[in-house]
Amino acid sequence: MGTSSAKAVVMDERGNIISSGKSAYDIAIPHAGYAEQECEMLWRAVCEAIRGAVRETSVKKRIRAVGITGQMHGIVLLDKEKKPLRPVIIWADKRSRKQVEMLKNCGLETRVGNPVSTGMFLPSLLWVKENEPELFEKAVCAMLPKDYIRCLLCGAPGTDYSDATGTLLFHLKEGGWDREMIEKYHIKESLLPECHDSCEIAGETSTACEEITGLPAGLPVVYGGGDTPMQIVGNGIVKSGQLNTNIGTANQINCVCDFLPKFDARVNLFHHIPQNGWIGVGAGLNGGILMKWLQNNVFTGYQSFSQMSGVAAESPAGANGLVWLPFLNGERSPYMDENAKAILFGMSLAHTREDIIRAAMESVVFSFRDCMRVFEEIHLPMQEEVIASGGGSKSTLWLQMQADILQRPIRVTKGDEEACKGAAIAAGVGCGVYASLEEGCRAAVRFGDRMYEPQVKNKEVYDKAFGIYLELYQNNKTLFV
Repeated sequence: MGTSSAKAVVMDERGNIISSGKSAYDIAIPHAGYAEQECEMLWRAVCEAIRGAVRETSVKKRIRAVGITGQMHGIVLLDKEKKPLRPVIIWADKRSRKQVEMLKNCGLETRVGNPVSTGMFLPSLLWVKENEPELFEKAVCAMLPKDYIRCLLCGAPGTDYSDATGTLLFHLKEGGWDREMIEKYHIKESLLPECHDSCEIAGETSTACEEITGLPAGLPVVYGGGDTPMQIVGNGIVKSGQLNTNIGTANQINCVCDFLPKFDARVNLFHHIPQNGWIGVGAGLNGGILMKWLQNNVFTGYQSFSQMSGVAAESPAGANGLVWLPFLNGERSPYMDENAKAILFGMSLAHTREDIIRAAMESVVFSFRDCMRVFEEIHLPMQEEVIASGGGSKSTLWLQMQADILQRPIRVTKGDEEACKGAAIAAGVGCGVYASLEEGCRAAVRFGDRMYEPQVKNKEVYDKAFGIYLELYQNNKTLFV
């Protein structure tokens, strides 16, 4: 259950996608800076996606277990009848600026291993407590978006460790909810669900679930995980040192660790799946959304991203000196600056739309390189190879840019919907099809034949452009209000 659509796949144990379904939805913005989604809308979309995937009886009869993954950080509040009290406040929401400033001054970040940002579970919860006190008092359960969906599938509350570590309420070293912060901010501990392993069976699909989704009743449902850890698993990444980039609506670069890295306010730290692993996450807010903005507002004649990518290929590496600072949506890693703004630098009469589009694509990869500087400083165990994923991995131009800008070989897995595949692998472990996640990844994840190697001829031009990228933020950040 993502930010813009629900997707369901039926996967066999060799990783082949047998069938799939999808249902799109929007983000509601009732006030400037708000970002919400109706719980009922999300559930309807999930049901529609599942029905599309299990439409055929022959497929339905073969299903062994159900895995689930979804957007992280958001908050769902339920009353004593398990009914939603308000729309989900999702990760993109910025209303909790006051609460964020308060939390930054109380030493929370080092306890939970994550920088405090708007749109995350705890500041959103505290915003509700301050601004909707009657509703807050009625709440008997506060959960993450994908956990609400699992509740409807099988009646099981709870969450998993990967999603819990993205709430700002999970004490990383103690391995559970941070009771000191719960007491400090007068949060009822009973509001928070129990934490479980992602592959642990939570319950079974109910008769009511069968009637609305078409999934047979009695199927085991695992607790699942956040979409970042699950898409990493879906790319076969479970070993320490493996690197992954993901370009979707937002953009991320992730490094798996077998130890808890030192806290650094420029990156996030989440539990990986299984629980004893960790992920260093450079989470950006400006991936494909930058291209979508250009398509909707500047180059309106293009019908698809593939068209725009084809146009960008006509501009040389370095876009003839154009450099984007791509922060249309503010930025998280490594700047954690919700006020950051976009800049298009170096324009002259000689520049073309090809240059503008290419420079936008390059800027997304510059943000990966920027986060890798932090990874190096905190000694994350980065391997040489990078596994690319997300919608951006469908563009050979963007893949070659990653190889050239990061100066590392790039590989891509075969198939789509890596987060769904990760959830399916976790479900396979839960029901005993696979003995471990490693075995599931070996069985279900396959890589494309092509390796994108860095082109030495482009290194100098990208090193120069990246230097400008860094200076654009540092020299202008005091102007961002």
